[in-house]
Amino acid sequence: MDFKKLLPIIGILLFVYILIDTGIYKIANAFSLIPIQFFILGFIPYFLVLLLTIVKWQYLSKKQQMAFTNLQLVKISLISRFYGNVTPGGFGGYIRIFYLRKFSKASIEKCLVNMLIDVTTGSIIGFSIALIGSIVLIEAVPGFFPVILLFLIFYATTFVIFMKKSGGKKIYKYFIRRLIPKKFKDRTDKSFESLYEDIPRLRDTIFPMLIEIIIWTAIGAQVYFFALAFSLNIPIHMFILIHTISVVSVVILPISIGGLGVREGAFVFILHNFYGVEKEIALVISLSGYIVKMLIPTVLGMIIAIKERKNL
Repeated sequence: MDFKKLLPIIGILLFVYILIDTGIYKIANAFSLIPIQFFILGFIPYFLVLLLTIVKWQYLSKKQQMAFTNLQLVKISLISRFYGNVTPGGFGGYIRIFYLRKFSKASIEKCLVNMLIDVTTGSIIGFSIALIGSIVLIEAVPGFFPVILLFLIFYATTFVIFMKKSGGKKIYKYFIRRLIPKKFKDRTDKSFESLYEDIPRLRDTIFPMLIEIIIWTAIGAQVYFFALAFSLNIPIHMFILIHTISVVSVVILPISIGGLGVREGAFVFILHNFYGVEKEIALVISLSGYIVKMLIPTVLGMIIAIKERKNL
């Protein structure tokens, strides 16, 4: 059996184990303690997240000479959220490349670069925030720091190298091109050149990264409302750091669908060990956050994807 096919099963089993270990009755009881208005409050910041996502995307697209309407980018964002949340490691989100091409008529290579810059700038900021959190929590949970640091170094280094054509060309020439069959070399050479067509300068990515800081903060704030529902005495900045660590853990260990299980495991582990929060409460906070920041947008994305699929 293909090991990759086992990854979603492992993720599901991990999530089921967390539910059983915590106690289904305790979880259900904790959910019942959350007033419905907290779900409304928790969803409101998503509009800010979506708005900033579109602002960032429009900025990058204009740098690449790609034209989109705001509505088109909203559709692409929600559709990619849907596919990303129903596949292990969020790899289904890469379908956005084809929607970018559909709406812009740009080359597949340019659309690929657009997506990679968007995703990578977000990942770099996410790992940077998580690294700060891992330093603050290093005495209670020392294992997170070295892993997060390694991933941040990898993402940042790779990004800087590939953003400059000279660096990307060396990687392509010495590590990728040699593995390509001779009859495909000319085609891949042209594709490589197309990757750097209208690519933004490295300094052009500073603004998108600044936007990502606000996005990550807003996402953490969505979940923080549920901590308030339980009257937890956790400073919001600490909560956002902990939440970000739990989110990037999904990237570090991409074995579950929509991050379920991995994200909850990290979140519960940190809140329980650092703040003494009961496991069922920590788990319900994470799951409630999942509902407002991921599940609702995923449902919206599914509806749009069904309507757009025939025209792709």
